[in-house]
Amino acid sequence: MRHRMLFSSGRLLAAVGMTISLVGSAAAGQTASAPAPFKIPTPTYTPAKTPWGDPDIQGVWDNHSTVPLERPARLGDKKTYTDAELANMRGFRAGSAGRTNTASSIDQLDRVRAYDDFWGQAEGVKDNRTAQIEDPANGRIPPLTPAAKKAQEEYLATHPSTDEGSGGDVTHWDGFDTRTRCIAIQVPAGVMSYNSASYIMQSPGWVMIALERLNTRTIPIGPNAKHHGIRNWLGDSIGHWEGNTLVVETINFLDRPSQGGGGSVVPNGISQGNVKLVEHFVPVGPKRLEYYATLEDANTWTQPWTFMQPWEKDPIYQYDQDGGKIGDPEPYQLFEYACHEGNRSIGVNLKSANDRIRAAKNPVVAPAAADKSTTVAALMGLSEADIRAKYGAPLATNGPRWQYSTTDGVFVVFVFFENGKVVRVRPDNLALDEIAKTGK
Repeated sequence: MRHRMLFSSGRLLAAVGMTISLVGSAAAGQTASAPAPFKIPTPTYTPAKTPWGDPDIQGVWDNHSTVPLERPARLGDKKTYTDAELANMRGFRAGSAGRTNTASSIDQLDRVRAYDDFWGQAEGVKDNRTAQIEDPANGRIPPLTPAAKKAQEEYLATHPSTDEGSGGDVTHWDGFDTRTRCIAIQVPAGVMSYNSASYIMQSPGWVMIALERLNTRTIPIGPNAKHHGIRNWLGDSIGHWEGNTLVVETINFLDRPSQGGGGSVVPNGISQGNVKLVEHFVPVGPKRLEYYATLEDANTWTQPWTFMQPWEKDPIYQYDQDGGKIGDPEPYQLFEYACHEGNRSIGVNLKSANDRIRAAKNPVVAPAAADKSTTVAALMGLSEADIRAKYGAPLATNGPRWQYSTTDGVFVVFVFFENGKVVRVRPDNLALDEIAKTGK
């Protein structure tokens, strides 16, 4: 329903004049305090064209890098490393520290993670920057608004971190990040230690971007492209060409946090529901593309922010195992990402967490201690010669750690030595006759 209101001409002009004055003052204040918008560099390289005339940026592009999203505070305003500094830094390694040929303490060797160097290439896309974030100039994500900070704290109070070593117990499936649940990686995606290449395919009016790990985005391109208006984890994207640069605008993300996890750039506990994402795919050479992502949400951050990842097309990588090369250098290849965490780890984690909670609420009297003479506890203090005589030569060694297996072949058994004597065995609840003899 429309309402009509009558004013005298003098009062109306006065009101309009006051409004213009106030708006002008506010705009002047914003202009004085707001930083200048970040400008995406204009490419000087001209790529080949597709048969229908669009710039051709198709192919497999990798973004592996040692450069963190945010600049470490200790580096201050230092934006780049010198070549000499880069040469002194350890090259890219996937997963955790390796399991062989590396000097490690017993405690380090006693904490074996899922992946070692074998699963990732030894190098990455060359980049001498100290942070991926280009704007703000300090290389850091802008501060959260007070409302966003409060919402994050409230969310994290009921959704503890699922990151390794966090110590939090997650008691419901929705407490796990979308990567672990095999749903999606955040858009935009950060650098991941493995399975993080992007395969770009083009057809008239469309671009498809298939991230090796989980995500596939099909994006309409051109002046007639329209947002579909359906909220989802990957958002609602449309694109257009600005010269040789592909520009993609994404809105309509789900209005809930994705719980962070691998490949995330938006911190845990922050919803992307109001985020406007603008991506620029800037070709700078026949095998090099600069990917810029600008995130804007005035309800979440005090200013927009932009990060850049250099992408390399069909890079040739050398794979290794703790510095020992494996095979010949080969082009990066995409493999099926058969996500299995949602089938196994979530159920196991929920069961163990709920078991701990129930045990804490209803403690039970511990059973009588087992006879240590029949368990691996009896191995403590034995010499290397004693262990060889009992079980044979180890299957493998890594410094002070010897490897055997259980008789059923299910578990790896580690025996740790210090000063020539056994000081630790893992698992520590095995019977002596459960360790298989090697016959060596």
